[in-house]
Amino acid sequence: MSFLPGIDTNLGRTLRTMHGAGPMTAGAIRRKAGFHADTEITARIRDIRKLGCSVACYNVPQGDGKQVWLYRIDYMPRVIRDALNEEMSRRIAA
Repeated sequence: MSFLPGIDTNLGRTLRTMHGAGPMTAGAIRRKAGFHADTEITARIRDIRKLGCSVACYNVPQGDGKQVWLYRIDYMPRVIRDALNEEMSRRIAA
């Protein structure tokens, strides 16, 4: 679909990685999308929000006093969700 970010762009790869996934750390998103360790995930999350999606961001305290930030798409406009699901179905069928 032409309104989806390209599959070969950082935004497109981030959106497709987070679509249907549960809460993920920025590091997990980087690894699953195949990004270099220096890739700025939070900027792509802001871009996903600009598409009309709602991305939850919350921290989970760790036992050592540190915090881990998790991100999850809570809402995605139906047209985007349907296009991603269709794209996924076509890839599986191929």
